[in-house]
Amino acid sequence: MSGTQFTGTLLLLRHAIRLDRWKLLPWLLIFGAIPTATYAAYSSIFTSPAEALLLQATLTTNPAFALLFGPATDLTTAIGFVTWRVQMFSMFFVALMAVYAVTRHTRAAEDSGQAELVDSGVVGQHARLASAVLLAWIASAAVGLLVGGTLASAGAPPSGAFALGALLAGMGVAFAGVAAVTAQLGSAARTANTLAVSVLGISYLLRGLGDTLTDASWLLWTNPMGWAERIRPATDNNFWPLALLAAAGAILTVLAAWLRSRRDFGLGIIPGRPGPAQGQAGIWGLTSRLDRGAFWTWGVSLVALGSVYGLVTSTMATVFADNPFIKQMIAFRVATEEQLLMAFVGVLLLVLTLISGAFGIHLALHFYAEEEERRAEWVLSAPLSRLGYFTPTAVLAILAPAVGLMLGALALAAGAKVTGSAADTGTVLRQALAQLPALWLAAAVALALVGLAPRLRGLAWLLLVYWLLLTMFGPVLKLPDWLLNTSPFHVVPNVSAPDADWLPVWWTLAIAAVLLVSALAGYRRRDLVCT
Repeated sequence: MSGTQFTGTLLLLRHAIRLDRWKLLPWLLIFGAIPTATYAAYSSIFTSPAEALLLQATLTTNPAFALLFGPATDLTTAIGFVTWRVQMFSMFFVALMAVYAVTRHTRAAEDSGQAELVDSGVVGQHARLASAVLLAWIASAAVGLLVGGTLASAGAPPSGAFALGALLAGMGVAFAGVAAVTAQLGSAARTANTLAVSVLGISYLLRGLGDTLTDASWLLWTNPMGWAERIRPATDNNFWPLALLAAAGAILTVLAAWLRSRRDFGLGIIPGRPGPAQGQAGIWGLTSRLDRGAFWTWGVSLVALGSVYGLVTSTMATVFADNPFIKQMIAFRVATEEQLLMAFVGVLLLVLTLISGAFGIHLALHFYAEEEERRAEWVLSAPLSRLGYFTPTAVLAILAPAVGLMLGALALAAGAKVTGSAADTGTVLRQALAQLPALWLAAAVALALVGLAPRLRGLAWLLLVYWLLLTMFGPVLKLPDWLLNTSPFHVVPNVSAPDADWLPVWWTLAIAAVLLVSALAGYRRRDLVCT
């Protein structure tokens, strides 16, 4: 590639792999371990093939589960069960991994000034973009091979195992292309990430509507998540949608290179609006202004998702309340149909809470991005204390996700009321209130890492993924209670249950408060990273 617009691509790729090897390794281990553990647990979950067929019949007739987990095409085999249980969430997080990898080495590198140093050397015009996309593709391919290889080693049919791996790898390749384009559109890394994650959220929603609405399967062809689902591991093992995902990733990358050649260094195709010549809003107004794009994006997403969730809750009236697996999957301590309905609403609220937790982490890490990009130095050169600078972000990271969750819960309750569901509005909102300490803990962890050890801030995302997997898969895998209780999302009680245990919620609140105080104290004492 010497003497071309790609000169230096392989050197930059090697450098990117060296920088990201410890950031990507935990993701690979998690993606490799969860499908294998689920596969190993299959024989202990169903005592007979009839139970698997009963569950499949239940899930096939209920659109709510198709919306959450995707269609259950074949639960009579272990690989079919693994596919249904892990594909949707894994697709989402593989895509997220690819998006952050591409943005980190393209748009964020320009924001921090590192790209300027790289471009001053002997590198081609498209070398940085090409190396970032190749990094994301290699990581996605590693996920696919790891999932396929570990499942095949555990005894799964290789065709089904590698079809599931291909499904995940294809999502990473396609969304690396999406991130490559948004990195050219956004005027900053946070804008690029927000645009790419918005595409991912829309893709999830269109896929869910395609799986749940009558005569709407055509919606699956409108988005990468729908294409990936068409691979149908364990049943069809149809690999040709993988070519569609790879083509989308390649075409979007070419489009990104074309956009890159038509914008100035450090600027996006969508220009950022200049602020006032003199700051008049104060630090609280500045913090709100910097984060208002995220408020709208995450808020609208939570309300839209809550509305769709509300529309499908009425279908739970037809679910077999005596299906032992349904109880095991949703809530294994419920006794009545009303409690089962509220337990299902609790699962829907759990998804909204996890998204709200991600919103809180995003706000906390965005604060560090201002420091990393050397704008915090200018702000702190004014007569403003460290505590005065950090407090508005801490307050917003706690309050904004809570407001978003409550709006999403209100939309869910309204949707349920419209469709005639038996879910009580007051109970839904109280259940959402009970989830707040869990999302506050997620935000507090991110704030504590920013305040005490910013170089380890990526652990906040890993911890959220760990909590998600533990809460969603732990009961099915029959993990011990002490391990399940390490997730604050698992210990949230069902507010409609007569024996609801609120002690874990108070513990969650106490830990979040300690982390928040530690974050403020730590940021007040530590040095700025880029001074």
